[in-house]
This record gives sequence, C-alpha cells and structure tokens, in this order.
Amino acid sequence: MSKVETSRGNVYTDLGFPEAKAMHAKAQIVASMCQTIEAKRMSLDHVARVLGTTKNELVRLLSGHFQALSLDKLERMQKEIQECTKT
Repeated sequence: MSKVETSRGNVYTDLGFPEAKAMHAKAQIVASMCQTIEAKRMSLDHVARVLGTTKNELVRLLSGHFQALSLDKLERMQKEIQECTKT
C-alpha cells in the first residue's frame, strides 16, 4: 500500500531541493506567464520575439526548464509579456 503525505505547500521543499523557495517562486512566475499567453491568445513566435529568444527556448522554459534562469530574469520576462499585451 502507498504512503500518502500532506504537502507543505511547496513541492520543491517536499522533494528536498536545496533552493526550494526560489524554485517555487520561479515556477509561479512561469505559470503566470503561461496563463497570460493563453488568456491573450498570443502566438509563441510573437512572445519569443518580444523576449528576444527562440520559440524552442520559450517552449522549453514554459515546459519547466527554468532552473538556470534567475528570479530577476524571469520577473523581467513576465513583465515584458504583460507589457506587450497592453498594446
């Protein structure tokens, strides 16, 4: 039988990652970016151009490969996405 544990609210803490708080914050920012892109029906090509990256790199980021990016960088990217939806 499987053992069920109650989460502490941060999967990275639950899994014992050393930078759990930062990873959780990064994940929340990326999730917000995904929601904005979907809600505004933005094309990934357009978002990649706004961010100065490739579509492939953007897809990797949005699918969870954001560990190497700083929290500040992700916050700037999120702000750029939000700004381009205002026009």
